[in-house]
Amino acid sequence: PRTKFGFAHEVTKGRTMRGQWFYCDDDAAKRYVWFHSVRDLVQRAVEDDRIDVVDLGPSGSDAFTELKQKYGFESIVDWPAAADYSGDFIYEDGQNEAESMGQDMMQRMIDNLMRQQA
Repeated sequence: PRTKFGFAHEVTKGRTMRGQWFYCDDDAAKRYVWFHSVRDLVQRAVEDDRIDVVDLGPSGSDAFTELKQKYGFESIVDWPAAADYSGDFIYEDGQNEAESMGQDMMQRMIDNLMRQQA
């Protein structure tokens, strides 16, 4: 059996949290990473007085736009009018000090994943 790989990444800048998702293949995209990470992203945004908007990024397809709308997210074409990205990036306390993987380790992880997919 092949390992399914998907991960969520977010960036918080200005008054907006932006979620992004990456998958090794279409099957991995169906493993609920999106649902769990969106729930967590929205919960943290609601609890943070600095955040006004959660940006789920471009849909890439009508089906994904419909999925977002099914769960109450509005499809917006002109994001600069809706999401305030002005201002600084927002980090958790001590976030940068805790990141010790470095570029070499990240590249090794990517290389290993690519070999497994071949």
